[in-house]
Amino acid sequence: MFQFTLYTALVISISGFLYQVCRFKKKNLFFKKNKKFNGNKTAFNLKGIVFNTVFQIKLLKAGGMRWGIHFLVFLSFLYLVFFHALDDVTSHVFLNNYEPTIDPYQFLRNLAGGFILIGCVTFLYRRVLKTKIHQENKIKYKGIFSILLIVLVIGSGFLLETAKIISEPVFMEMVEEYSDLAEASELLDLKLFWEKNYHVVFTNDLLATEDKLENGRNLNEEYCLSCHSNVKSAFISGSLAKKFRPMGKILNHYRADGSLYVMHYLLSFLMLASLPFSRLFHMVLIPFASSVSHTNTENFQKNIAFIHTATLYACTNCGYCSQVCSVFPNFQITGNHDILPHSKIESVKAMINNPFALNLNRLKSGNAECTFCRKCTDICPSNIDLQGVWAFLDEQLVAMGYIDNYHFVKNASPGFWTKKENETLSFQKVLTTNLADKIDAFENCVQCTICTNVCPVVEYDSNHNDMTPQQIMNLLRLGKKHLATGTRMVWNCLTCYSCQEHCPEQIKVADILLELRNNGNLMADRINLNPSIDKGT
Repeated sequence: MFQFTLYTALVISISGFLYQVCRFKKKNLFFKKNKKFNGNKTAFNLKGIVFNTVFQIKLLKAGGMRWGIHFLVFLSFLYLVFFHALDDVTSHVFLNNYEPTIDPYQFLRNLAGGFILIGCVTFLYRRVLKTKIHQENKIKYKGIFSILLIVLVIGSGFLLETAKIISEPVFMEMVEEYSDLAEASELLDLKLFWEKNYHVVFTNDLLATEDKLENGRNLNEEYCLSCHSNVKSAFISGSLAKKFRPMGKILNHYRADGSLYVMHYLLSFLMLASLPFSRLFHMVLIPFASSVSHTNTENFQKNIAFIHTATLYACTNCGYCSQVCSVFPNFQITGNHDILPHSKIESVKAMINNPFALNLNRLKSGNAECTFCRKCTDICPSNIDLQGVWAFLDEQLVAMGYIDNYHFVKNASPGFWTKKENETLSFQKVLTTNLADKIDAFENCVQCTICTNVCPVVEYDSNHNDMTPQQIMNLLRLGKKHLATGTRMVWNCLTCYSCQEHCPEQIKVADILLELRNNGNLMADRINLNPSIDKGT
């Protein structure tokens, strides 16, 4: 039965892998439209596979403790796969005198299983209970099935080992196969020693004496010690065996070890079969994302660069990218989840599957907030070229007729904003800090132009800019907030905070410019999402 189930799981897993390859090739057409691919060069990055997939160097940027826990879980998973699940194939080949019940292998198996359980609990806590990063429900519960399946596999493995430790039938099978005990008294002495030291539960009560225990110790050294270390090293399953000893006779009667054996292996086969269809497929997708890049400079110059959609599915929704996102404050004001990289990538995948089932105006607005600072790409543990994804997304949305808010606002007349400001005012007040509405926030501006002199936008983009930071402050003093919102300066601002840091009057110039832009985004989004509002300029 197990052999048939294993082959079935392998067939399903391989078929699923081939299905995913075909699916990704089809999805690639979404970003490849109207591109010529003659001479397309793919940069194969072996270094990326080794350093990011094996050693997970990118994860170090998210924090040393996170990297340490994740790396230990990763090594533990590899150990259990290669030296436990595949022990008949690998362990006896690479390890001399390997037996799963001797140390250090017995200890390492418990240690590895313990690390994996800790990692799974940490994942569940961080994803479901801890809301440090704003998670939508479509992301919050992603991967729960895979994690719970791993917990069941590891948990059933510990319970199986526990049941085998306390099992009298298992003990008798080992005695019959590996010893030549002829006298009943010797068997009783060995039973007594295993009852005291290995937690085996026997049907009949045994009378202990010092002589019998000593004789049992000698028999154990002669017949058993080469294959069975003390169960103290199995610190998890051994501890569980102590807890389950009161129920030992019942468990032995119903051969709980046999039932748990079937459960453990069926769960393992289920994990194998579900690998291409669950978050476990990251074991394949992350090395792929770390190994290839179609967005090298040469491909961009030839207009043949593209994003392989398989790399999008390497995203684990860990949220590290959103924690370092330069425009995270924009999300706090607008509430648009498509500003956050880890949420936006889910919207991109949904758009590829069915563009019309998604709020593309919201996605357009969120993507337009990106400053292309590369922080998300630099920290991504899956090594996804997020910067390239946002660039291609912008190109795709423009091709579909969704103009970003920057151009929408730039093309709107001041009179248009004056008319529309009142229509969206109540909506803004709920979400913004209202610095631009507080006179004491900007009235002390003396028009010294220091903010203008340190502004990189004014210095490097004066031909395409209209007003300077101090002129924006003057518009606010004149009560012309609607005019300020539509200026290019507000929408070109890099939020570098140079103006704010150098202001002698300590005016929050950058915060005000950011608020104005967010107000403009809110108004533009509301106008674009509400068909009843006139969009004419």
